[in-house]
Amino acid sequence: MVRLVILRILESYFRHRWLYLLPIVLMTALGAVFVLLTKPTYTAKGVLYVETQSYLASLTDLRESGVSWWTTPAESVNQEISELLQTDAFVRAIIQRTSLEEQMDQGSPVVDTLIAETRNNVWPTPLGNNQLQVNAVHEDPEVAYQIVTAVIEGYLQWRVNADLAESEVAQSFFADLIETYSVDLAAARDAMRSYVAAHPVPLRGDRPADETMEISRLQGEIDLAASRYATALDKEEETRLAMAQIESDARQTYFLIDAPTVPEKPDTSLRKMALSGGIFTVIGVFLSAGLIVGVALIDRSFRFPIDVINRLELPVLTMVPEVKIPPASTDRQPAVKPAAEETASSVGIEPSAQPQVQAVEEFKSRKVINKKLDMADAAVH
Repeated sequence: MVRLVILRILESYFRHRWLYLLPIVLMTALGAVFVLLTKPTYTAKGVLYVETQSYLASLTDLRESGVSWWTTPAESVNQEISELLQTDAFVRAIIQRTSLEEQMDQGSPVVDTLIAETRNNVWPTPLGNNQLQVNAVHEDPEVAYQIVTAVIEGYLQWRVNADLAESEVAQSFFADLIETYSVDLAAARDAMRSYVAAHPVPLRGDRPADETMEISRLQGEIDLAASRYATALDKEEETRLAMAQIESDARQTYFLIDAPTVPEKPDTSLRKMALSGGIFTVIGVFLSAGLIVGVALIDRSFRFPIDVINRLELPVLTMVPEVKIPPASTDRQPAVKPAAEETASSVGIEPSAQPQVQAVEEFKSRKVINKKLDMADAAVH
């Protein structure tokens, strides 16, 4: 069976070998065009160090770290930058810090394309637990450098703005609470004054039990209102301190280890270009191989004796050989007379009687052929 498969595949290839070489040639040419049209790209990198908590935050203990126990600081920042890159506002802020800003005035389609390309050309990569590498690729090395710098600065500014927004909301919330609690405290104290003024201390003996209980209740309300008021004041003071701390805290929590630089060498080398072109050639080889095998499987004709033996389970008695007909030429020798005409002319038979002589010769030859076929059938059975 293996021999039959190999024969069918080889026969399928050699029958149209030039046609099967066409996909290889076309894919190789396409690979050459791709390599020639590919522009060199440059990659800029910057490494950011991320701490769980800055020294200032550890002293004041005002802000809790956003890092969970199951993720590292680098992974947390990597997730935040990746999510920010999915927003058009953050990408626009990156483009505004680069020389690509000049193209933002060329219409909505150009802006959308530029935003999509910038988003695809930037990606962060964690380098351990506390280090994060920001990468950017572009055809212009200066633009690649600008994009990396803009991403790092944009993220730090976003971090500061986010913390400031939280602190401002917290400060406004505690300011409202302070006003409410101060009103409650003043009301509780007024209630105590009014009750004491209405129920003075008796000249003889102690106060009645009901007055004592009421005064204790009013004093409890005063203590509760005072405690709430003092807590709100402390929280508001902590919020003010946090707002003053935020920017310096961000600069201490995130700082550059390796500042981005303008790349000098392109990413595409001769070896990479050769590999890219070779991939097209390999694809062409697979296409040609698929065509050869497919044609061999589809072709159900009998082309070898082994086809008859395997598919029909019959012996092969004879094969019709391939005969090449020579091309006609003007200077060829005159045709030889048939044996019947020579015999007829040697014995003196008229030309008009030659057809009868040919019929007799054909009858004798057929008789001999039939006899040989009967002997072959007898030998087989």
